[in-house]
Amino acid sequence: DDKVSALEREQALEETNTAFAAKHAPKISIGVDGFKAVSADTTFTMNIRGYMQLDSRTFFQNAAPGADGFLLRRVDPIIAGKVFHTFDYQFMAEFGGTAPSIYDAYVNYHPLPELQLEAGRFKTPFGLEWLQSAANLPFNERSLATDLVPLRDLGVELHGDLFGDRANYAAGVFNSVADGANAANSDFDNEQEFIGRIFLLPFKKSDL
Repeated sequence: DDKVSALEREQALEETNTAFAAKHAPKISIGVDGFKAVSADTTFTMNIRGYMQLDSRTFFQNAAPGADGFLLRRVDPIIAGKVFHTFDYQFMAEFGGTAPSIYDAYVNYHPLPELQLEAGRFKTPFGLEWLQSAANLPFNERSLATDLVPLRDLGVELHGDLFGDRANYAAGVFNSVADGANAANSDFDNEQEFIGRIFLLPFKKSDL
């Protein structure tokens, strides 16, 4: 009887320790959305993902030497997540093209969906097509209209969702960058620019 009781207590203690460890251990998963790690209290999250696009350029006649071939149009690893439930962060690099570079590196503070403050290097709220992710484009390249808008820049932006996501606003101050270009890590002209945008989606949650 003593031996049976000791084994039962040992088993109960082991089950308690296992349950405690499972409750306080981080949750790690790998799936279609990439590698995800979440702390036990969900205070910290991290998601590692990315995408790659291969481009083929072939000319059937009058091609210049070296014009035909394949190239890695985009190779974009992304690290994103949350800290303390109210801070989002994202870091995205670009290894396609001619030289590696940093595309996104920002922190977003969102105490409320209607009031969010973003700072760092990110897309300016200007061109509609430019704001769409390259992973969702029907083709590798955007239209020529994107060459007429500033791309990523360094700055601070106030944005948010209003009226149950039926409206969205964004307004920010940036270093200023040439149309069709990404900003450098430094600015020497002492001139900043203001960019703002309002999206209206009145029928987003209707039955129409």
